[in-house]
Amino acid sequence: MPRKASRTASRPSVVPVQRWFQFLESQSAQDIALPVTVLFALLVRWCIGLHGYSGQGTPPLYGDYEAQRHWMEITTHLPVSQWYSYDLQYWGLDYPPLTAFQSWLCGAVATYIDPSWIALDASRGLESHTSKQFMRATAIALEFIIYVPAIVLFFRSQHTKMSWVARQVSIFSVLLQPCLILIDHGHFQYNSVMLGFLVWTVYFAAQESYILMAVSFCCSFMFKQMGLYYAPAVFAFLLAQCFRRKHGTVLFVKLGVAVVATVGVMLGPWITSVDQLQQILVRVFPVARGLYEDKVANVWCAVNVAVKLRSLFDAQSLVRLSTCATALAFIPSCIHLFYTIRRQTRTMQPTAIRVFKYCLVNTSLAFFLFSFQVHEKSILVPLAPALLLIDEEKWAVNWFVQVALFSLYPLLCVDGLQIPYWVMAVLWAFLRSCPACPAHTPTPKCVMVLQWTSMLVMLALHTAHAFVPPPSSLPDIYVVLNVVYCCAMFVAFLAYFNYRQFTCLQVQPTLKQKKD
Repeated sequence: MPRKASRTASRPSVVPVQRWFQFLESQSAQDIALPVTVLFALLVRWCIGLHGYSGQGTPPLYGDYEAQRHWMEITTHLPVSQWYSYDLQYWGLDYPPLTAFQSWLCGAVATYIDPSWIALDASRGLESHTSKQFMRATAIALEFIIYVPAIVLFFRSQHTKMSWVARQVSIFSVLLQPCLILIDHGHFQYNSVMLGFLVWTVYFAAQESYILMAVSFCCSFMFKQMGLYYAPAVFAFLLAQCFRRKHGTVLFVKLGVAVVATVGVMLGPWITSVDQLQQILVRVFPVARGLYEDKVANVWCAVNVAVKLRSLFDAQSLVRLSTCATALAFIPSCIHLFYTIRRQTRTMQPTAIRVFKYCLVNTSLAFFLFSFQVHEKSILVPLAPALLLIDEEKWAVNWFVQVALFSLYPLLCVDGLQIPYWVMAVLWAFLRSCPACPAHTPTPKCVMVLQWTSMLVMLALHTAHAFVPPPSSLPDIYVVLNVVYCCAMFVAFLAYFNYRQFTCLQVQPTLKQKKD
């Protein structure tokens, strides 16, 4: 039975996505909002999947799509003891065990449907239409099993003081965020699984289910090692909970058992062999690959334009340098989180969760900017917790998404995904009205000027890349300019989100402001 329109219905908005949900509310059609959102998100993902993917038609190694398919092949046909050692020159498995188990599960389904898709060795480079449909379907299925429910539950339960429209706008916006869609369903990966477990971690933190929080976080970094970008924030949060409680020692022991048990179960098939555990460690943390991968918009790649760090220092020195820089970048945020949690009262719980979300953004962004061996796709890691702040930080998150998407353009361009890139970029800008317009509230005027300047810079670089051939002596000039610009923006976002974390206890939004 349709519900009555809310008495506190939001005033008409200039933001298209908000107008849509205000219309549903005015028609007492709230019940169809979530199904329409989910179906539209599904449609967008499937349409993106009709385009190309990483390494399509580029033998002999192809790309990430082939890597994911190949891992299904080896986990299905080989004993567990060979998963991390079989033919390492051809996309050897280099993600933690939960990814391996996911590959095995998908491989079992593929074997049931068409064994030729993952025939050992014989299927290398397979690019049939049916196998592509299967691979795309697995990415969508896993996202809708793990990531989508976490997003829906988080915004429905954590934001109880938000209006119905605000909750629906947040869910819709996060599910239509272009970076994750283009990487997972265009380029092709399964990042939504790792990020979904992160969202479950925050959800369980808000519900004060700390054992489940620890288990879900372990699942995140045991699926992809980049989940460890969140580790300092999660550790500070849980440790503070142990200190502030009367029986904190008991909680500490329970958390320790939960973490050891979860990791132990996932490492179970290799637990009896030290050599195999070492092999997993070497594959998952490939120090030998160097300071960064390709052209990534972090500090080391940007600095390398002027100072060739990899020529001046050996690998061990660069590891120490990046470790110290990363720690200096995230420690203040974690210390602030720890003391905030220790001082919290029952009425401060929502504020503590808000500080936790900021800390997750700050620690993961610090890792992206300063840690060793970072990929351009890793910007998805700080972007995920930032999206959980999309209601509190509307203009900042909108802007962050746009810059993150721009930083991925060189990678997506290589994959032939220019059309999906532009469609998703325009769709995000339209739905969220970003950059902000003067009719908006309450975006500061200086922010609007900076956003429009930022947009013009990105458009100028796109235009130059499309119509002005680079000089023969500088063939990668546009990629380098993308790296330098995006790195500078990410450093600015790191400073901003740190500022917001340290001041969010001083300025609390009122209920009226939230409903607006």
